[in-house]
Amino acid sequence: MDFSTLLRTQTKVIKLLNNSILKNRLVGVYLFEGAKGTQKIEAAYYFASLLMCEKENKPCGECLSCRRIKEGKHPRIFFIEPASKGNILKSQIDELEHEFSLVSLEEGIRVFIIKDIDKATLEASNRLLKFLEETSSTTYGILTTENLQSVINTIKSRSQIVSFAKVPRDVIIEEYTKRGIKEELSRVLSILTNDINEGLIYEKDEKIIAIIELVKAIDEAIWWKEKEPILVLNETGKFLMNEKDKMYHNIFIDLMATIINDHIYYKLNQRNEITFIDADLDVNCEVKELFALVEKVLVYKQKIKYNVNVELMYIQMLIEMTR
Repeated sequence: MDFSTLLRTQTKVIKLLNNSILKNRLVGVYLFEGAKGTQKIEAAYYFASLLMCEKENKPCGECLSCRRIKEGKHPRIFFIEPASKGNILKSQIDELEHEFSLVSLEEGIRVFIIKDIDKATLEASNRLLKFLEETSSTTYGILTTENLQSVINTIKSRSQIVSFAKVPRDVIIEEYTKRGIKEELSRVLSILTNDINEGLIYEKDEKIIAIIELVKAIDEAIWWKEKEPILVLNETGKFLMNEKDKMYHNIFIDLMATIINDHIYYKLNQRNEITFIDADLDVNCEVKELFALVEKVLVYKQKIKYNVNVELMYIQMLIEMTR
């Protein structure tokens, strides 16, 4: 577990957690809320390190407890995430309750972390509330959510809510480039997701890399007329026509809108906002026309939600873009 990005991007949260320890203002349950990619799980383990660190300067990162936490192997930390069907189930809370009813092999503070508490079933939520009423003073819980409004009020009222700030895009890009990812791809990944770990998965996805190249090729065809955009789609985009997963189609449309926005940023001399930095963006087109193109593309963002013939849909989109 690496806390470096967390320490850079969530300074207010880190200060709050540190002060909770230093000033002895701990509460039994914390509810970490914020957008995807805001390092909430990392913060949960950081907080566990503060609670369990064996040194005076907490967290030291070197004692046995800190090392176990970083490796995800601490025996006094219990982690729950949504089951295969996407919900947190009553059986998972029963298992948590059973685990904490047993005498621990090691004395000391125990911590449970529940990811996406908003996805708990009503039965699981009620069971958790009962469990919280019975926990000891050496037990701490950290719940996380990307959708605070979906967390039931009784759980929110039992928790101290801690809000996480969205990670700045330049920080995300820097994290990717530090890992050896080229700058343009780093910028594209930062558009696709605010979650650095998810972006690293995308970077290994051959379909996503192919979509990025397809978007660049179609954009080049639209502006430089060396090849018809529809021909480019048919030659290099066949894989997308046969793709059943709508995630890839959403990515394609998002990136088509992104590269048109890049032409706008280029004309407005806002170079730091550009995503496709290796593309030739100096095109003979007015800004208002480019805005109209973005609007045309985004119409198809809505259409992809339904069962449509994607090949015909994309052909129609390209015809409208090149009129």
